[in-house]
Amino acid sequence: MGDGGSGPILICGVGSLGQICLERLRHFDVPLICIDRDRPVWRSEQLEQAVAGQLVIGDMRRPEILQRAQVRLARSVLLLSSDSTVNLEAALQVRILNPDTTIVVRSNSQQASLNTLLQSRLPKLTVVDPLLLCAGAIAQSLRPDRAPATFRIGGERLRLERLSLGDGHGNTRRIRPLQLQSGDPPAEGCPLVVSWEASSSRSRQHRRTPWTSLGAMRLVALRDRLRQQLKTRLAQPRAWDLAILLMVGLLMVGVQYFATGRGLQEGLFITVALLKGELVDPVNMLIEASGQPLNQLPLLALVTSLLYALLGTVLTSAIVALILDQVLSRRLGLQRRRAPKRGSRTVLLLEGGALAAPVTEQLALDGLDVVRVEAGDDEGDQQLNRSLESLRRTQCLGAGLLSNDLLRNLRIGLELQQSLPHTRLAIVTKDLDAADALGDLLGGITLISTLDLAADAFVATAFGEKVEEVRRLDGNNLLLVRYRVETDDTLHGLSIARLQCGFGVTAVALRRQLHATYTLLPGLDWTLSPGQELVVLADLKGLRRIERNDIRPPRWRLRYQVHHRSAQSFDTQQVLARHLGQAPGSFAEAMDGAWHCTPALDLPLAEQLQAELRRMAVRTERLAMDDGAMCC
Repeated sequence: MGDGGSGPILICGVGSLGQICLERLRHFDVPLICIDRDRPVWRSEQLEQAVAGQLVIGDMRRPEILQRAQVRLARSVLLLSSDSTVNLEAALQVRILNPDTTIVVRSNSQQASLNTLLQSRLPKLTVVDPLLLCAGAIAQSLRPDRAPATFRIGGERLRLERLSLGDGHGNTRRIRPLQLQSGDPPAEGCPLVVSWEASSSRSRQHRRTPWTSLGAMRLVALRDRLRQQLKTRLAQPRAWDLAILLMVGLLMVGVQYFATGRGLQEGLFITVALLKGELVDPVNMLIEASGQPLNQLPLLALVTSLLYALLGTVLTSAIVALILDQVLSRRLGLQRRRAPKRGSRTVLLLEGGALAAPVTEQLALDGLDVVRVEAGDDEGDQQLNRSLESLRRTQCLGAGLLSNDLLRNLRIGLELQQSLPHTRLAIVTKDLDAADALGDLLGGITLISTLDLAADAFVATAFGEKVEEVRRLDGNNLLLVRYRVETDDTLHGLSIARLQCGFGVTAVALRRQLHATYTLLPGLDWTLSPGQELVVLADLKGLRRIERNDIRPPRWRLRYQVHHRSAQSFDTQQVLARHLGQAPGSFAEAMDGAWHCTPALDLPLAEQLQAELRRMAVRTERLAMDDGAMCC
């Protein structure tokens, strides 16, 4: 962050997404140059005037057009055409002309394998799929959890909650106020905090060993899955489960019956052969074992053999039919959807294409059954009606309308409001400026603009950050951003408290080494060093402050008095050193019983230091200061 130089940002493709990105980039005070094949239809006159003289008309894939747009000087290049193939071809040409610039490519999931290969071979190239970025926001709006947002980091879930700071300070729960503006957080309370249940994670970490953790975790997961499957099948047996129990029962009875006087091994062979649908060979074995002709065999044995052979024939035919059905369904793409279980928690997804798959995956992590309706027009309405009938016996928690037709989504959404009044509804639209206002007008329906969410992610990626997820929060987009701290970053050497209060972002995870695990909600006194990976929650305003190094200075100092020759003077020096980033010996002279003053601190760090010193019977006073003022 903040180390990209003063070169321009090149925006190739000034369509709907390109113009939204352009509006956001105007506030970053960086030079902007645009390329488009034809003169675009601008969203506003102000935007057209802002790029007057900075628009190059031509094909972004041609080197002479890129050179006219000063691609060799560009700090980053955004390739935002609606054609993924054109963007990827242009990315190769940009990399040839400028080996050092950051390239952000708009692509789709249909080219996922090529995108992965290009990112692994070409440095500083990031491929972003706008639809996949929206999957988390859509899944969040459909979850039964009323938390404004949830995020997953390293297998753990962080929640945003509307909670006062006095709540939730148990031994297993850690919380941190969400900081979205520079300066001190509210002293009395905060409407939104980041919370994390730490007990389960810590207990798992204590049980892990370096060499057996992965295998042990897999065995435990397999055991739990088998237990859950067994419990579910015993509680609600299906026809297939009853058929399996019937076959096991027939096998046990048959072996016991045919083994009488012949031996267990022959009884097993005869039973298995009959269940395969054979009759002649098992009867011949019975004749040979008894030493009597066929007309002298007991009638019961013949009838039992015939019944077993008939059941075996039906069983073999059913297995063959099932295999053919599965094979042909997969070959022809005709997978049969199973009906949701009675009483299960379900979510309905209407169309969506490639977007529906990641949304379904995220909802499945919460134990929700997803019913997808993919057809459109009249056929889709009929399929939707059938799906709604099957959902009436379940707990339908939400419905996501992911079709490209906004009016059709609105019609179906309003109809669902009448038939399912307590169901959460989310409608996806490509570009809608007043999505939040329209959602409130329609009675609480959540409208999600895919281009609005994607634009923030593209802008953040243009400055070197990697956007993991995007959530909609109180009319703004909240980004989960991960990046690697470098030596020339503006964040190098800052504490977590300085990062949060100075720039207005919230640090939620820190990885100190490349292959280490993430530490969630790191300590406020931790210092950022090169090579570490930091994950923050921020909006574009916070990222812009970091990019411009617009940091607000700390406003608090702490006065403290340590009794001369106190028994805890050594521990006091350790506490001061840890919070102030100095050597413990530098505080030896402050143990003389006089009043001393700390350097300027941020309010959360000053409160934490004051609490620890008071536990050690050290007299303290927290003082607010004006910029540049001294308290001692």
